[in-house]
Amino acid sequence: MEVTADKEFQVKSDVESVWALLSDPAKVVVCVPGAQLTEVVDEMNFKGKIIVKIGPVTSKFNGEAKFDKLDADTREMTLSGAGTDTGGKGSATMTMSFVLSELEGGTLVKSSMKLSITGKLAQFGARMIVAVNNKLFGQFTQSFTQMVETGETGAGAEAAPVDGLKLAGSALMGMITGKQN
Repeated sequence: MEVTADKEFQVKSDVESVWALLSDPAKVVVCVPGAQLTEVVDEMNFKGKIIVKIGPVTSKFNGEAKFDKLDADTREMTLSGAGTDTGGKGSATMTMSFVLSELEGGTLVKSSMKLSITGKLAQFGARMIVAVNNKLFGQFTQSFTQMVETGETGAGAEAAPVDGLKLAGSALMGMITGKQN
């Protein structure tokens, strides 16, 4: 199953500071719910793990990621990654790009993501995965913004279980209204 998402958020900090944090895997990983950096292979390649919980289902992935593009002049980066479920029941691949632009008093961060998953998480369906992605992206942007603006973050937080009933309701409303939350 494959899902895509285009998102953006604003940070009250200069574009150079935002770029410096966003392009540093060791710093930005603490903003990703359930993620942990396990090895920096070189400046473009690294390894990690992530835990994703949806209601009673927990998936733990070990994987590798790399910067396919890391252009400080244009403030554009593309990151790709692949991981396997430690239980051997699935896999995930992801490509994510970021473009930073200056705003008055801050920085606009635009992102585009393509995620492909197999295994037990894929059984929840695209609408549920989109809803979970929206929740995780919201947690990431909140933590990242806090880190950029105050120097602090909720580092080390494990991914909280996602309320499957609430997200199922959201997905159902999306089917009825034609909108994805």
